[in-house]
Amino acid sequence: MSTGPVRKRRLAVTLALLIVPLIAMLVVAWRVDKSPPDMTSVATQDAVEERELLPTNVTPTHYDLLLAPNLEALTYTGEVRIKVHINEETSEIVLHSNELELLKAALIIGDEAPLQASRIELKKEDETAHLHFEQPLAAGSNATLFVSFHGVLNDLMVGFYRSKYKDAQGAEKFMATTQFEPTDARRAFPCWDEPMQKATFGVTLRVSEGLTALSNMDVAETTNSGDGLKEVRFNITPVMSTYLLAFVVGELEYIEAHTSGKHNGRAIPCRVYTTPGKSAQGQFALDVAVQVLEYFADVFGIAYALPKLDQIAIGDFEAGAMENWGLVTYREVALLVDAASTSSRARQQVAYVVSHELAHQWFGNLVTMEWWSELWLNEGFATWVGTLAVDHVFPEYHIWTQFLVDDLQRALALDALRSSHPIQVPVRRSAEISQIFDAISYSKGGSAIRMLSSYIGLDSFFRGVRAYLQKHKYANASTQDLWRALSDASGVDVNEFMAIWTRTIGYPILTVEELPGGTQIQVRQNRYLSAGAVSDDEDQVLWWVPLRVATPGSDAQRTTDVLTTRNATVDVPVGTAKWYKLNQDTVGIYRVKYPPGAVANLATAIAAGELEVNDRIGIIADAAALASSGHSNTSDFLTLLRAYRNETELVVWQEISLRLDVLQSVWADEADVIDKIRALTQSLFSPLAKRLGWDAAAGEDSLNSRLRALAIRYAGCSGDSAVVAETKRRFAAFFDGDRSVFNTDTLRAAFVVAVRTGGREEFAKVQEYYLDAANPVDQQLAALSSMGFTTDPELLDELFEFALSDRVRNQDVHQAIMAVNTYGPSRARLWQWYRDNYALLATRYRASMSYMGILVRLSVAEFTGAARADEVEAFFAALNTSKFQRVVDQSLEKIRSNTRWLEKDRADVAAWLASNAY
Repeated sequence: MSTGPVRKRRLAVTLALLIVPLIAMLVVAWRVDKSPPDMTSVATQDAVEERELLPTNVTPTHYDLLLAPNLEALTYTGEVRIKVHINEETSEIVLHSNELELLKAALIIGDEAPLQASRIELKKEDETAHLHFEQPLAAGSNATLFVSFHGVLNDLMVGFYRSKYKDAQGAEKFMATTQFEPTDARRAFPCWDEPMQKATFGVTLRVSEGLTALSNMDVAETTNSGDGLKEVRFNITPVMSTYLLAFVVGELEYIEAHTSGKHNGRAIPCRVYTTPGKSAQGQFALDVAVQVLEYFADVFGIAYALPKLDQIAIGDFEAGAMENWGLVTYREVALLVDAASTSSRARQQVAYVVSHELAHQWFGNLVTMEWWSELWLNEGFATWVGTLAVDHVFPEYHIWTQFLVDDLQRALALDALRSSHPIQVPVRRSAEISQIFDAISYSKGGSAIRMLSSYIGLDSFFRGVRAYLQKHKYANASTQDLWRALSDASGVDVNEFMAIWTRTIGYPILTVEELPGGTQIQVRQNRYLSAGAVSDDEDQVLWWVPLRVATPGSDAQRTTDVLTTRNATVDVPVGTAKWYKLNQDTVGIYRVKYPPGAVANLATAIAAGELEVNDRIGIIADAAALASSGHSNTSDFLTLLRAYRNETELVVWQEISLRLDVLQSVWADEADVIDKIRALTQSLFSPLAKRLGWDAAAGEDSLNSRLRALAIRYAGCSGDSAVVAETKRRFAAFFDGDRSVFNTDTLRAAFVVAVRTGGREEFAKVQEYYLDAANPVDQQLAALSSMGFTTDPELLDELFEFALSDRVRNQDVHQAIMAVNTYGPSRARLWQWYRDNYALLATRYRASMSYMGILVRLSVAEFTGAARADEVEAFFAALNTSKFQRVVDQSLEKIRSNTRWLEKDRADVAAWLASNAY
C-alpha cells in the first residue's frame, strides 16, 4: 500500500546508484578489519515472535462470496461459502468478523444434512466470530462453511465502504468500494483475515443494472436477477491473502490499452476506471501501467499472473493507493492527471505511485510476507523497485536524486529517534500493525535495498529476486528467504550483514580523523541520535557500513570494502587530494562528521562545481543533522550554505529549503532572530527567483519549472518585496480570468505567497479555487494546503471550522492544517483545536487510527520548550492512544530534542547572523 501523506503511507515514496552518474572513486588500499559484524546485540527474530493468531484447527482453501450492495440504503447483504479443512477435532470454528451482523451459520460435510451452528458468539475486542456446533467436527475432514450476514457501507474508508461523488448535474451520489489492508477484509465478510491464510476466491456481486461491478478477476458471466438487478460473477482468483481482495460497484467509465506482450508472453488488457467525466484524466496513468507491467515481467522473470489489470480512482480513500491484485485502487490525486493543468511534480508522483503499486503485483501479491512484522518486504522493496521503474520510463525525472530527499533523508530523520523501530518489527496483534506503515518500513527499507543492490551489483541482485519469486510464488515468505536467494545469486552471505540493518533500530555516524602523515584517515562508528548523547547501552551495535571513499580524479568503481568494527584506518591521500568524501553518491544509511579542514575543502569543491549532485545533497543534509544533534555547531551548517549560492539543481535546493524550514521552526519563538533567519533565506532564494523569472523558457524541462516555483515560494515567504508584489499582481489577474499568468508549477507557490502575505481577500479566493470541482484535483489540494499559511487568527479559526466541514473530505483534513505549524504564533491555536475536537476526530477516524497519528504530528511536533512537551504528554496520558502511541512518543522526543538544540545553539546562531550582517 502506498502511504503518501498519508502517504502511506502513506503511502509513500528510490535510489539511484544504478543510473545516476557516479563520481570517480579512488582506488584506495584499505586496512579494514574484515571480521564479521558483531551480532551480539541484534535482537534475534529467527524464532517467531509471540502473535495473536486464529486457531489452526480449521483452515480455509476457497471462498465463494455473494454480496448485494444497496447504494441508496448504504447497506449490503452477503453470503459466503468457505471450503475448509478440519485439521483437529473441534466443536468450535473461530474466524474474523468486525462490525458485521451474522445471521446464520451452518457446516456442510459431504452429503450430510447441514449442521447448524448452535450459537454465534461475536467478540468485539478480538474482532472474531466463534461458531459453536453441538457435535464435534472430525479431524481430517473437508467441509463447506456457510454464513449469511448483513453489513453497512460505512463512511470510515475501510472494509466495504461508501465513497461520495457528484454527477454532472451536481447531485451527490455514492459508489461502494473496499480497503482491506491490513485487517479490514473482516469488516466486509467473515474470513480468516491473516496473510498466511491464503485461499482462492470466487466473487459474485448482485447490483443494479446500470452499475459497473469490478473485482480482482475478469467477468465470467453476467445474469439477470430480476427487479432491475444483475449478478456479475467473476472468475476464480489465484491463491491469495484476504487483504488483497477487492470489489467496486458504481457508475463508472473507463479507458483501455494493452501492454506489448513482449515480456508477459501476451498482451495484458489494462483499464483506468473513474467516476463519469474523468476518464480522460486516466490516460497518463494508463500509459505508465502498460509500460511498467512489461518492465516488471522482464526484470522479475515472471509474467503478470492475472488476465487483466484495472486501476480505479476513488474519491474517498484513506491511503494513497492499494495494490489489490488485478484491481488497484487509488486516491484521485494519485491516479488522475489533467494534461493541461496538473503540476509536473504531481505527474511524477502519479508515475511513481502506479509503479509502486504494480511492483506489488509480484512482490506482495504473488509472494506475500508471512506476517506483518515482514511488512517492509512488501513496502521497502516496492519503494526501491518502483523508483527503478520510473527511472526506466522517465529518465528525465532524475528520480533517484529525488529519492534522496523524499526517502533517504526522511528515513534518517525518523530513525534518529529513540522511539523509532527496526525495519523488521515484531507485531503481536492487529492494533499494532497500522503504526508501522511509516518511513521506516517504506523509506529505510527501500534505502537498505538500494545500499545492498549497489554492493552486490544489480545483475546479481535481480538473479536472486527472480529465484526468490519463483520459489515462493503463490505462497508466503520471510526476509530470511530473500537473503538466502540473494546470497546464492551473489556468492555473498547477505544475511551476515543485512540482518543488522533490518533487525536493529537506528544507524551510525562515522567520525573521521586525519592521521599524521597526510596519507590516512581513521573512521569510527557510533550510533547517531538526533538528541545527541548516546549511552553505552545504546551504542552496542556495530553496523556493516560501505565506506565508498571518493577523491578528485579517481576511477569510478564500486568498492566492496566496508567498516564492520568500531574503528578502521583507511589509506586516503589527505595531504595531496583537494578533497575526499565518504559515502559516494549518498548510498549508505549513515551520517559523516569530517574534520573542519575537510569540510572547508568540500565547500570549496561544491562552490567550484566539482561534486556530483547526490553528494552535494548528502553533504548539506549531514551538516544540518549534525548541527541539530549537537555533533557540530549550527553556525558550521550556516557557513557551509554559502558554498551553495550558485547551485542549479532542483533537488539540492529542495534539501536546503527543508533544512531552513527546520531552522525557522525551531527558532520560531525567538523574536530577535527569526526575522534574520528569514533574511538569510531570502538572500539565498531571491537571486534564484530573479534569475529564473516567472515564465518558462522554450523547451524548459519540468525540473527547472519546479525550481522556479520553489524559488518564488521561499523568496516571497521570506519577504522579498519584488516577488510579493509580482505575486499579488498575477494573483489578481488570475482570478480576473487570465489563467496564463501561472503555469502548473508556479500556481501553488503563488497561492502560498498570496495567503501568507495577504488577508481575507486572498484567503477567500484560494478557498473558492479549492471548492471548484472543475479544477484538477492536485491543484485543488494545493489550494487547500495553501490556506494554512494564513497568519490571521480569525481566518485561522475559519479554516479550522472549514477543515471539519463536509466541504473537506475526511482524508484531506490534514491538507487543510498542514501549513499552520509553519508560523510560530499559530501553533498554540492549532493545538487547542486538536484538543477541542479530539473526541470528534477519534470517532471519525476510529477505523484508521494511523490518521490520528498524522494529526498528532501536525498539531504538536513543531513545538519547542519543556513545558509544552510536558503539556502534550499529560494530555495523551489520559487517553487510549494504543493505536498511535508510537507517533505520540516520536513527537514528544522531537519537541525535547529540538528544545535542547535551541538551548545549545541559541547564542551561536545569533552571533553568526550578526557577524554576517543579517
